[in-house]
Amino acid sequence: MVVGAPIFAALGVASILGMFLQGGINALNVIPSILHRGLASYSLICIPLFILMGEVMARTSIGGKLYNLFYVWLNRLPGGLAIASVGSSAVFGAMSGVSVAGAATIGRFAIPEMLKRNYDPGLAGGSVAAAGSLALLIPPSIGFVLYGEMAEQSIGKLFTAAIFPGLLLTGLMMGYLYVLIKAKPHMAPRGASRVSAAERWAALKYIWPACLMILAVLGTIYFGIATPTEASGIGALGAFLIAAFMRELSVKLVVGILRSTIVTSGMILLILAAALLFGYIMTRLMIPQKVIGLVAELNQPGWMVFAISLLFLIVIGMFLDIVSVILITTPILLPIIVAAGYDPIWFGVIMIIACEMAVITPPVGLNLYVIKGIAPQITLGEIIRGAVPFVLVQMLCIIILTVFPSIALWLVR
Repeated sequence: MVVGAPIFAALGVASILGMFLQGGINALNVIPSILHRGLASYSLICIPLFILMGEVMARTSIGGKLYNLFYVWLNRLPGGLAIASVGSSAVFGAMSGVSVAGAATIGRFAIPEMLKRNYDPGLAGGSVAAAGSLALLIPPSIGFVLYGEMAEQSIGKLFTAAIFPGLLLTGLMMGYLYVLIKAKPHMAPRGASRVSAAERWAALKYIWPACLMILAVLGTIYFGIATPTEASGIGALGAFLIAAFMRELSVKLVVGILRSTIVTSGMILLILAAALLFGYIMTRLMIPQKVIGLVAELNQPGWMVFAISLLFLIVIGMFLDIVSVILITTPILLPIIVAAGYDPIWFGVIMIIACEMAVITPPVGLNLYVIKGIAPQITLGEIIRGAVPFVLVQMLCIIILTVFPSIALWLVR
């Protein structure tokens, strides 16, 4: 990776070389069976379907109308536009599950509005970049699908465990913005315009697509009507039906949606295929068992093991995309965490929050570059300056979940 090789190539070549060095040319005969066993998985079907659903949501006017709804209701609060960005990103995340799509969709509407009202550029760009990361935690999330596949955990239970942490982190982000603007009102000047009660109530008509999508996907999962894979199909179909009802579908739009879905899904599954080989050779070399033995010999308490693992996740997340972070680190860290006495479902939530940090920390923070792309008038330095404080907010969320793990596990149990 250091020399610039693509992630899938770095993982795949290293793994194949390891197999060859361990068992010769005949050792490579297992590669087809490893790939088939790992990729011919029913639960993986929901990856392209959730991506397809998110693409439809991102390429229609649903995101803009959703932001307007939060704006008219939160307009009176200090920093109301920034807080509205967090709220609308959270709801959009419950419809799409893709972080970059959330940041790009909400950012197209939120950032111009904030800049027009003389908001601090760093606050405008950083708040939307951080808010977009909520799509990773709030189900349905592609990250939980990948973690569940690698950790052999129920995706439905992971979605359930993420509900309260998702609400908690959304509230913490909103609270941070409120306190920040109260302390530094010049960063978000109060506009002279006032929104009438009639406008607020009228804006509620735009909430129905979000309610329908959340009910169609999460409702069917939580009430036992459908599995996560089946729900992803319902969600993808529902997204198209809503877009058709709103008369926003066209042949050109559908082709663009399908092309983007294929490219993104192919990228994720290609990295997953290489990660399966990586996990196989690590198991053959007994690396996880040796690491667990090394940790046991250090005789450190469980919280210290967890803290080191979390630090490792944060550092590696600064240099890798979230798909790679989940697929590479899960086989290494999960046995250590379980041996230290932690719940694998709970750790899945923690890992996804750490991945949220990854998308807003340089040098490879994808959401930072997405915001730079849609708001070229804001410098990358300003976006980073506005986004980095949210890393501390996410860390506070992890601390709360560590002290009170039942926040994530109560519904599951």
